[in-house]
Amino acid sequence: LRNQTMEKLFIKTFGCQMNEYDSEKVVRLLAPGFEPADSPEDANLVVVNTCSVREKGEHKLFSLLGSLRELKRERPEMVVGVMGCVAQQEGEAIAKRNPAVDFV
Repeated sequence: LRNQTMEKLFIKTFGCQMNEYDSEKVVRLLAPGFEPADSPEDANLVVVNTCSVREKGEHKLFSLLGSLRELKRERPEMVVGVMGCVAQQEGEAIAKRNPAVDFV
């Protein structure tokens, strides 16, 4: 039986099979406190898992972060994080480039 006040998590995965695995692992780790959301609009926590090997991964990341910035203006309590290869390569520059990002 799910608690009605449970937080909601949305993960968007760009890239390789390893990223898919890592996203599934995050879902499992956060399962005690979070249930899956169908979209960022429904989520309290949004995580973008990125891959720098696949074509246009960085472009897709910053495009999505642009729309999340707009959403976060409406819902400032929403938490946005970035993980994966692009996060490792770019680090805190991602958060500097997009203030909607809470953690990398």
